[in-house]
Amino acid sequence: HLIYGLNRRKQKLEALQRKMKFTCFGGKKLARARTTVYAGQHETWLKAYQSARNRTMMIQGRRQGKFSNNLFQYHIEEGVLIYRCSSEKREIPLKIEFHQYKEELERAVRLPHNTPGKAVAYVLEDHGAYFIIKAIVEMEEKAKSEDTEQGVIGIDINVNHIAVSETDGCGNCVLLKTVKMPLDGKNRKQRKHQIDQTVKEVVLECVRSHKPLVMEDLDFQKTKSKMRYGNRRQNKMLSDFATRKIEEAIVRRCWKEGYGVKKVNPANTSKIGKEKYSKRMGCTVHMAAAYVIARRGMGME
Repeated sequence: HLIYGLNRRKQKLEALQRKMKFTCFGGKKLARARTTVYAGQHETWLKAYQSARNRTMMIQGRRQGKFSNNLFQYHIEEGVLIYRCSSEKREIPLKIEFHQYKEELERAVRLPHNTPGKAVAYVLEDHGAYFIIKAIVEMEEKAKSEDTEQGVIGIDINVNHIAVSETDGCGNCVLLKTVKMPLDGKNRKQRKHQIDQTVKEVVLECVRSHKPLVMEDLDFQKTKSKMRYGNRRQNKMLSDFATRKIEEAIVRRCWKEGYGVKKVNPANTSKIGKEKYSKRMGCTVHMAAAYVIARRGMGME
């Protein structure tokens, strides 16, 4: 049986290596729904599929030229984005205002001809009654603050909150707090928004104290692979615990603010926090674990 299983897996691996990679425009879920959800409703499915397939378009940037793009010309002073329609040989002016990171976009457009980082790409999203236009620019990398001599901000990531701890240069606790992160009962977009808001509040502690952030190097892939053998409540908790998205949001936010992120070994942080600090400091186990993580990032645990 073992030899048969090994040979079978070798055959699958060879087949996957020979298989040509492909992209399904419009999404695999909607493509498969043609024979399930939309069974017998081909016209309805075709309309939904074409709408999903043609909903988004990205125009790549170009660092040659004045306006950083071939088809779009962003006039900063007038606040007008002009679309050059080559098929009809005319220009379509669009009154537009970019809000977040507007300074970065204007900096890229004002860069001299053929300068690295000048290219600006634009993404158009069709929402039926209106369009959303997004600009993609290459941001300048800030100098990261990674000095731990004056203390750090340690965090302990949990299912519905993030425990935060701040230490001084001697490893003493300066601050303990909890930032709530309610994800239960929310859909994908709501969960993403909630994670971003929670991470923003956590990283504000780094900005306030001018200290880098220390977190656990978590990996729940092996645990999630065993979900079929766990109970329903534990499986639901692990599914909601989007550790990878939380880590990516933290690293991205710290990069934008100019603070480094240090990952430490997560072994026994909660146990050490419970035994050594929780009762003495009068805090929860998660806060104590965040304090242990902060001290471990400074090389004191």
